[in-house]
Amino acid sequence: MMRTALIGLAGLMVAACEAPAPPPATKAPPAPTAPHWAFAIGKNSVEMAWLTDAETAEAPLRLVCARGEGFLVAAPVFRPIGSEERLSVGAGDDAFALVAVAADGPKGPFVKATGPIEEPLLAALESGRPIAASYGAQTFGPVESPPEAMRRAFADTCRKLGGGTQV
Repeated sequence: MMRTALIGLAGLMVAACEAPAPPPATKAPPAPTAPHWAFAIGKNSVEMAWLTDAETAEAPLRLVCARGEGFLVAAPVFRPIGSEERLSVGAGDDAFALVAVAADGPKGPFVKATGPIEEPLLAALESGRPIAASYGAQTFGPVESPPEAMRRAFADTCRKLGGGTQV
C-alpha cells in the first residue's frame, strides 16, 4: 500500500511538473484620472496647472508667478495666430488681458502670455469662481476653481514674488 501511494504521489509530481504554468497576472491599466489642479512652488516661482492626463502631466493651462518675470500663462491648448497679441485669463466675469506670444513646445507651437503680478487678477483667481482663458476666437474653460488652500497659497506666494519678498 505504501508503494502504491508513493507511485501515485510520484505520478502527481510528474504531472505537476509537466502542467503549463498559469499565465502571468496582467497589470490592469491605470484608471483614468479626472482633470484636476496641481500645484508647485519653488524658490522664485509658484504654479497652478490644470492637468487632464496624470500619466503625461498634460496641462492645457498653466498659471505661473515668477520673480522678475511677473505673471505667466502657458496655454498649449491654443494655437498661435499671427495677428493676435492678447490672451485673457480670469475667474467668473473678471478677465485680465496679457501680452501673448507664440512659443514652441514638444507638441508644436502654442501660446504663452505675460503681464505684471497685479492684485485684481490674484483676487479673481483666489475667489473660487471657475477659471477660463481666451485667445482670439479660441477659448478654454471655464474649469472648476482650484481647492481653496491651493488658491490661497498661489495668490499669497505671487504677492510675495511680485513684491520682491523671498518665498
